[in-house]
Amino acid sequence: MLQLIIRILVKVLYNPKVYFEDDATGTRRIGGPAIIVSNHTSHLDGPILNSTLRGPQIRTLAAKDRFSQFGFGFFLRHTGCIPIDRQKADTSWIHESLNVLRHNGIVAIYPEGRHGTHRHQLPFHSGVSMLAVMARVPIVMVYVDGPHKAFHRTGMIIGRPFTIDVPASGLTSDYVDAQTRKLEEKMLNLMHKYIENL
Repeated sequence: MLQLIIRILVKVLYNPKVYFEDDATGTRRIGGPAIIVSNHTSHLDGPILNSTLRGPQIRTLAAKDRFSQFGFGFFLRHTGCIPIDRQKADTSWIHESLNVLRHNGIVAIYPEGRHGTHRHQLPFHSGVSMLAVMARVPIVMVYVDGPHKAFHRTGMIIGRPFTIDVPASGLTSDYVDAQTRKLEEKMLNLMHKYIENL
């Protein structure tokens, strides 16, 4: 019921306009298992993604400390968010994400963290590449154009799915870092394509 209410509110307040990196085959329907990699400028990004994309429920990574906040914590728990501890080395989110993906689910990650700056990108954290290599599932990159204003259409562009290959030499920190930089480039290219479509 909460998901339905959120979907209706997003439609009424933001009515997202969706573009596709590949106009010929682009679709809002994301089949699991998959990892969604998105930029993050607002707490509204998660509800907008969940309400706009079609397919299995999206399990979004969210800062663990937010789960203890009154109101917001209730929302995170009841929309299936996965907690990640930003204050210390935390691997529990990887295990939970892998479990979701093994059951054909979808996990959404914001590898920059939330920074609230319009059309600006921070360096990605490498956890996104590590999860992608371990899970061996398609990645779908999404650029959401914030800030979001009520009764003004939000825009987004959905990239074509791709995978990260597992190297024959094994998973090394250099390989993970290199793949993370490639993801940064892909997101920048997606943002520029979105701007070109305006």
